[in-house]
Amino acid sequence: MLISKIKKTGIPFQKSLNPIANYSPYVVTNNLIFISGQLPIVDNKLLYQGKVGLDLSEIDAKKSIQISIMNLLAVLDFALKENAISFDSLKILNVKGYLNVSSDFKNHSKLFDSASKILIKIFGKKNGMHSRSVIGVKNLPLNSPVEIDGIIGYEKST
Repeated sequence: MLISKIKKTGIPFQKSLNPIANYSPYVVTNNLIFISGQLPIVDNKLLYQGKVGLDLSEIDAKKSIQISIMNLLAVLDFALKENAISFDSLKILNVKGYLNVSSDFKNHSKLFDSASKILIKIFGKKNGMHSRSVIGVKNLPLNSPVEIDGIIGYEKST
């Protein structure tokens, strides 16, 4: 169900679990799913690079955020299937966005709203509304403009 919703957005996403280092793409414990940081990677290629506001326009930064949040959802889909968790039992709890930005960039929250809007559209207001942090950083892995991680809760089926 989740993967069909992801595909309907038309936003590209990574279709496999390929961490860029030695870590798990997700961990499931105590009715929580922790999704590792996701970059704007599609077909094992980083689609955008550089600092927002310096090397990258806000339009391209928004596209990179959208791809990264879709990659987070694709990893979530793997977690659901591998752990027999129902889509209907999910609640997005927290999302963190790290933006590789120039020193004078100030539109972090406004720019990151594109990720929040996608989550609310896919999960509905009740289960998609979440807490979040958006942080400007000096650099990110592979010179990515964005990295997004998340925590998703679920109810165990009885």
